[in-house]
Amino acid sequence: MAKKTISSVDNFQEKLPKAGTQKASNLLVTLVAACLVLSLLAAIMSIFVGVKVSKFDDIGSDLQLAVSRMGMVTGEPQEDDVTIADQYTVRSTKDISDAYKKGKGTGLDSKQKETLELATAALTEAIGKRTDPYTQEKAVYNWMTKNLELAENSEVNIPVSTSQIDEPYGVLKTGTGVSVGFATTFRLFMEMLDIPCKVVHDTGFTNAWNEVQLGDNWYHVDVCADSEYGNFEHFNMTDAICAYDHNWDTDFFPAATGSEYCYALRMATEVKDIYQIPNQIKKKYDKKQKAVYLRFKTTSGKDLEVVDELVSRTADYLGGKVTETAETAGTASNPGRGVADAVLLKLDDDYLLGVFFADGSQNNAGLTSKDYSKISKAVEKAFPAVG
Repeated sequence: MAKKTISSVDNFQEKLPKAGTQKASNLLVTLVAACLVLSLLAAIMSIFVGVKVSKFDDIGSDLQLAVSRMGMVTGEPQEDDVTIADQYTVRSTKDISDAYKKGKGTGLDSKQKETLELATAALTEAIGKRTDPYTQEKAVYNWMTKNLELAENSEVNIPVSTSQIDEPYGVLKTGTGVSVGFATTFRLFMEMLDIPCKVVHDTGFTNAWNEVQLGDNWYHVDVCADSEYGNFEHFNMTDAICAYDHNWDTDFFPAATGSEYCYALRMATEVKDIYQIPNQIKKKYDKKQKAVYLRFKTTSGKDLEVVDELVSRTADYLGGKVTETAETAGTASNPGRGVADAVLLKLDDDYLLGVFFADGSQNNAGLTSKDYSKISKAVEKAFPAVG
């Protein structure tokens, strides 16, 4: 029997220090000035003696990258113009969202106009007649997880540049993107709907996601992390929940401490007896729900071990990502439906258990079981079985 230990975190992370100090800022200004002087000298030398001195250009570009990665202009963190994973840049799309709200694309270039057209069509399809900000946000999340996929997961190398898959233009045009692309696309949709939204990056500059404001509170949303299944594992999280697998500058980005629109807290069912957990999980699974959230109280470490074992054995019965092997993954007998992940978090006075289901019909963006059936027939027709 396969063993799956659920992840847990007992305490919210300590406050992270602000990026940059006055000393760092002074040093940065000095380095920038020095590189500008060196670059000017290099240009003069190349004119008069015909010597190509690319070394100075390299210094300048490396410094520019370092500045961007630090997220600093004058020693302070920033949201836009930050480089993630050394190649993807968070860029503002406010001109496009403003044009949408004004109902005209005056002042936009051709690429921005096409982005506006793509985003308008997608948003219209996603939200329908919904007017409530929370239901609109949830509809956008559902549309994105259904129709978009992580670029690295594609079987075909789609010829788009890094400047496309990290921004709404490329994401909406190709249906693929990286975390920065998902985050900036989600922010564009929210800004078009007049819902305050920010792009958040981690302290290591390797990942990006969003914070969205509903009512008086902010919530974390990582659409890219949920792009495979759309099971709400990273939808409208509080700081405490998000800190399970994310880290960020908590002094710069808004605190997310509200509960009203936190999906996990809204959907959680209180469990009086932990031995009812398998039954609760099975009920949601049978109803084809995408996730189940359960809250319970305990003062016993042994109870947590019992919960771990209960979830692990339940996952064994249901199958899915938790228990699949290289031999069973993606086969007809194991199409991927089952338990994809399970997380146990310590809240203030109780525990929150989240169990997230894999949906075999959503391995690729937009493909249904009917699509897969037609694909199988086409391949089988091309390669008939040898009798």
